[in-house]
Amino acid sequence: MKPRRTWLMAACCLCSLASGPAMAADAYPDRPVTIVVPSVAGGAADAVARTVAQGLSKRLDATVVVDNKPGAGSTLGASHVAKSKPDGYTLLLGIDATFASAPYLMPVQPFRPVEDFQPIGTLAVFPYVLVASPSAPFQSAAQLVEMARAQPGQYTYASGGEGSIHHLIMDAFQKSAQIQLRHVPYKAAPQGFIDMMGGHVDLMFIAPGTGAGPIKSHKIKGLAQSGSKVLADLPEIPLLKDSPISRNFVFESWFGLFARKGTPAEVIQRLDRALSEVMNSAEVKNQLTAQGITPRFEPATALAKRVEDDTRRFAPVVSQLRKQSDQGAQR
Repeated sequence: MKPRRTWLMAACCLCSLASGPAMAADAYPDRPVTIVVPSVAGGAADAVARTVAQGLSKRLDATVVVDNKPGAGSTLGASHVAKSKPDGYTLLLGIDATFASAPYLMPVQPFRPVEDFQPIGTLAVFPYVLVASPSAPFQSAAQLVEMARAQPGQYTYASGGEGSIHHLIMDAFQKSAQIQLRHVPYKAAPQGFIDMMGGHVDLMFIAPGTGAGPIKSHKIKGLAQSGSKVLADLPEIPLLKDSPISRNFVFESWFGLFARKGTPAEVIQRLDRALSEVMNSAEVKNQLTAQGITPRFEPATALAKRVEDDTRRFAPVVSQLRKQSDQGAQR
């Protein structure tokens, strides 16, 4: 009887081990879920995360909290999630720059954008507004291009630093419009924006939530929008894609929700269903639209393609910037 009893106990243990992950997935979530935002509180990413967290709390019947972990060009928060347990309790509010540019600025990548993360869904997109200092000599994007072509390197633009999304969009615009501007990098985009408002820098691309108010109060000039559609809040500002100076130019940032790669498929499916309900609700759409953010839910496959496309587009540019910076430091 003893061998038979031992065999039965072993079989029970094996069954318990095999059913463990499934049982854990079925019970998900049985404790608070955290959405890590790799930027400071108060920004567009933070606003999206808090709106989504509130909706997910209701759909998942669990507490969903937002944890801001800014630093290292948004890679600090992403690295934290990349090292977390793949159980669906630590999620990442991913930003395009976090995946497509920031890791490639570093000598050693702090995480692997594709291998370390499982996409859940795209949450929203937003275009940028090309704005100018009130003292800038041009009143439109067409005038800017005409004057910049006549005087290459004469006019300056601000960004949130080398390889920041503000830097990358202006680099893409310059190539599209065949002009040359002078880059003035700042530690953070808000610092550059303040200097531009004060006339110390001529231009920059900025998020519509930041630029709309100063444009309407005539503290800065709104020259053009980088999106595929005109924002309802700024109907008078034309699209770059419709201008002959940069025909078909479209640049939109995105926000997506990611889990650690290896998270059980059942948990990902549960999150996907809940997220779809949240993002398709009129309440959430209205909240995001009011902040100049266009809600756009896309499934995991579409988000994975965004990461792939943007990485192919920007990673080589950013890697070259890092090499140039390294070479300059060695001189």
